[in-house]
Parts: sequence; structure tokens; C-alpha cells
Amino acid sequence: MSKDKKALIFFYVITFILSLVCDIFYIVTKIDVFLALLMWIPAVVGIICGKKFYGEERNLGLKRKIKPIFIILGVLIPVMYLVPSYLIAWKILGDPTIGLNTLAKTLSGADGINGTAFAVIAFIPFVLVSALTAMGEELGWRGFAYPVLEREFGPVKAVLINGILWALWHFPLIIGGAYQSSVNLAYGLISFVICIMAMTIICCWTRSVSGSVIPAVLLHATHNAVDQIYLQALSTNAKVPYYAGEQGFITILLIAIVALIVVMAWKNIFQQVYGVPCETLSKNSMISPLISISFAFLSGHECRPSFINRSQT
Repeated sequence: MSKDKKALIFFYVITFILSLVCDIFYIVTKIDVFLALLMWIPAVVGIICGKKFYGEERNLGLKRKIKPIFIILGVLIPVMYLVPSYLIAWKILGDPTIGLNTLAKTLSGADGINGTAFAVIAFIPFVLVSALTAMGEELGWRGFAYPVLEREFGPVKAVLINGILWALWHFPLIIGGAYQSSVNLAYGLISFVICIMAMTIICCWTRSVSGSVIPAVLLHATHNAVDQIYLQALSTNAKVPYYAGEQGFITILLIAIVALIVVMAWKNIFQQVYGVPCETLSKNSMISPLISISFAFLSGHECRPSFINRSQT
């Protein structure tokens, strides 16, 4: 068995065992410290795996310099699929929402605050706070595990494995009613898996083409902040979760569209792994030459993916 497979088995087995313990304690006690510990288990296990199996070669994607475009995309993409989906859901359901002024009062505890100004000013702080937990997950799932999976199985299987196991990791909390429990359980689990798979494509893409885990952290953190702090809190209709959010069909449709665009663009990077010349791709691939060239430029490589010929994980 290869070193990579041993590392992956160690990572996922230990992560799931420790996480299940925290899941049970949190579901039973509702003590937030167990939830905080749960969020950081993938990172801690990933760090241990990196040191155990790769020594000085370990790299969780924290050291690489990042092009600003990936910071922007990490923050912008979740806003692009979440805000429109909630607006559509509120329109369909006739949900008046509580209003930004009431939300600002609820979140700040102060009267007389302009809701729009508060939402804009507090956005970055909320994302940064959310990043404290998102970092714990992303250092494990995308920082450590994804590059190893990609090297061992190729990018397509790597994304599938990464996404399915990430979704399953959330199941105990959902089944236990401690997370995303506002919809029918069967529908909720199925829709959640679809949403998570689409998110995985986007997160793994940012990890691959930027070489850094930070864009995935920002994407994850922005998603959680916008969805949980702003949009869920604004909603008043109990049916909204079926339409918008991680289990809402409108959000899933929009994020799937974003994921499809990413797949089409990332196909250029995928094909480089197998040595297809950039000129051939520009002429013959399904992707337009403009997209091919643009994404090669964004990734900082001359039509080469960030993980080619890499020894680090």
C-alpha cells in the first residue's frame, strides 16, 4: 500500500472516530465547546498526518502567496449563489423578512442602528469570525486530504471522495437534529449531499489552481456567515429552508451552475495533469480559448496545475 493511501486511511478513520465522539457529546449536552472541538478535528488530524507521513515535506496550503483574485472569488462566490436564492425564495413565499434594521438590533443589541450600514460594516468581521471554525475544517479536507487524494486517484475521483466524505461527516449532527434540522430528514440529507458536492468542486478548484487553502477557507467562511448570520436570520417563513440555504433547491440549482462553470474551466487544468499541450486545449477543448488562457493566468502557471510534479502534501 502506498504512503498516500496509508495517510488517507489514517486521516479519515481518526477524523471520523474523534468527530463522532464530539458529535454525541454536542447533541446530548448542546455545549458549544464540543462543536468548536469538532470543527477543528480535521485540521489537527491533518497536521498530525502531515508530520507522521511526510515530515518536512508537509504543506497544508498555508505558505503559498495568493493572487488577490482568489481572495475576491472566495468571498464573492457564496454571495452570488446565496443572496439571489433567498431573494427568489422570499418572493415566492411572500416572506416579508424581519428587515435589516431588526436584524442589526438583534445582532448588535443596540437600538437605532441603520440596518444596511450595519450589514455592510459587519460583513468582514462576521466572515473572519466564521473563518475561525471554517479554517479547522478546510485545513483537513482541502489543506491536507485533497492534494493527497488528487495525486493518488486523479482530480475527478479526488473531488468525489473528498465531497462524499465531507458530507457524511455532517450526518450525525443533521440526524441528531443539531444542524440544518428545519426540513424533512430524508429530503434534508439528500439535498445536503448535493449541495456539499457542488461546494466541494468549488473549494477543491480554489485549492488546486491557487495552491493555497486560504481561498477555500474564505469561501467556506463567507458561505456560513451569509447563510447563517444574515439570510437565515432574516427569514420568517418556515418553508424557506426548502427553497434556500444548504438544503434549498434554489440555492442548490445556483451553486450547481457555479460548479459547472468551474468544472468547464478547471477541465483545462485537469488535462494538463496528463500532458495535453496548452495549444491543443485552446483549439480542441470544450472550453473557449479565452477561458483557458484566463484560468491559466489566474492560477499563476503556464497552463500547468499547481500540483503537477509535487512532492508536498
